[in-house]
Amino acid sequence: MATKAAKGAVVAALAATAIGLTAPMSSASNERSWDDGCRGYWYSTAGHGYCNDANTWYSKGWYTDYNCNNEIDEQHYDTLRNGYRGKYDTYECTFKINHTDSHK
Repeated sequence: MATKAAKGAVVAALAATAIGLTAPMSSASNERSWDDGCRGYWYSTAGHGYCNDANTWYSKGWYTDYNCNNEIDEQHYDTLRNGYRGKYDTYECTFKINHTDSHK
């Protein structure tokens, strides 16, 4: 009985590995330049703003523009603390996102 369970576990592990290797990888595109430590990223339908080291000495927040295909574009405003690192906004377009722009 233990042998069947062990074989089942091995088959399940191999199947999970095969699925992981054949699944398409989601790759991000991003703005070429950073705006005071922040920039936009986008995938097929989703986008977000990301900061490496936000400089908020003269402005406390960023606008994140989401350029959607075949629907109304979105713009969000987020207040960030100086030196913030990480994702700070996210939005999902219904069909496709063409570009995400992060700026003050």
